[in-house]
Amino acid sequence: MRNRRNTRRRNKIIETITNKNFTIISITLILIILISIGIMQYRKHEDRKALAKQAEELEKQTEEIFNSVEKSLNDMQNMQLASTVKISAVGDILCQMDMIEDGYKNGSYDFNYMFSNIAQYVQKSDIAVGTLETNFTNNKYSGSGKYNAPIEFLQAVKNSGINLVSVAHNHVLDYGKEGMQTTIEQVQNQGISVCGVAGNKENENAEFTGIIKEVKNIKIAFLSYTYGLSNENEISEEDKENANIYSEEKVLKDLEYAKANSNFIIVIMHWGEVNNNAITEYQNNITDFLVKNDIDMILGSHPAVVEPMRILQNDEGKNILVAYSLGNYISSLKYENADVELILNIEIIKEPNTDKAYLQKVDYTPIYVLDNGKKAENRFELTDMKQLAKDYANGETSKITRTTYDKIIKKIELLQKIVNETE
Repeated sequence: MRNRRNTRRRNKIIETITNKNFTIISITLILIILISIGIMQYRKHEDRKALAKQAEELEKQTEEIFNSVEKSLNDMQNMQLASTVKISAVGDILCQMDMIEDGYKNGSYDFNYMFSNIAQYVQKSDIAVGTLETNFTNNKYSGSGKYNAPIEFLQAVKNSGINLVSVAHNHVLDYGKEGMQTTIEQVQNQGISVCGVAGNKENENAEFTGIIKEVKNIKIAFLSYTYGLSNENEISEEDKENANIYSEEKVLKDLEYAKANSNFIIVIMHWGEVNNNAITEYQNNITDFLVKNDIDMILGSHPAVVEPMRILQNDEGKNILVAYSLGNYISSLKYENADVELILNIEIIKEPNTDKAYLQKVDYTPIYVLDNGKKAENRFELTDMKQLAKDYANGETSKITRTTYDKIIKKIELLQKIVNETE
């Protein structure tokens, strides 16, 4: 009997200890959970504060590069009577194979959605210019090595606002002289002007490789040249002559005509090192030559990433904008910063009763190629980079993830640093 009583007593003690332990453990777990929730709420609160601060900083950031202070208040009357032309400049216009695949829907191609978010920035300009780095031939579509895209892609480029393109790039002879001529014909059939080729049907002078556009009594010459060709080892020297490969002799010949027939000269250069934000010696040498020969602006492309911009002055003290690379207007290249683009907004002004126009203002709109993933209905979309970040910071989280947001913030900071880099 005593053993039984002792056993019951021990069981009761064990049960009491177990209940106490359970209570302690439960209370401890509840405290841990409450503390964790508190920490999470605090972190969310601090995160919201950080996002709000970033949104405020994004709102304050300015993308102005240049604003002329050449004219005094005494010139205000003339300024009011002056003609102003607005130009949007973008970089290379590419169409990779995954973009071609993404544009194929319900048995046909449509690429308009890729540009719909940013078309408003391009369409408002009098002239919107970029380098069309793909072809439109009867060959099979290709988005690497050789470039050949559906005509619907060209239509979408036009619908986005682009009305002038350079065909002076390293892929212009991917399909030989015939492919180049077919591409140019297709572009012009869409009502898009072309520069960077001799024999342009829009020119009176068949030897002039640029084009002169007159808008609001301002005649603007666009000249364009490429450093070389990607397939130059596969084609003859005779065929190479069809591409507008840079040479000082060729530039001087075009400049002679441009100076006699225009008020402002813009040179579009396809140059530089791919996936490199740094300016090369080759670019600097060409810049020195062009500035010395009295051009008014240089717009660069080819590196696929943005390079610095500078306002230089020639011997007469004239301001000359050099944008060494505008990046790509659109592409799906996988280089680290190939998804960061910009639209350069340019104002050129000419006072009445004068022959010379000058640079009045330059700013830019930062653009981001948003990749929504292979399963998305619309995978690739050009977006206003800063607006996308501001929307997320202000609570619109349906378009991008926090990871993408953090990436965009870093890329905006990098873009500003690159654009404003000084020598």
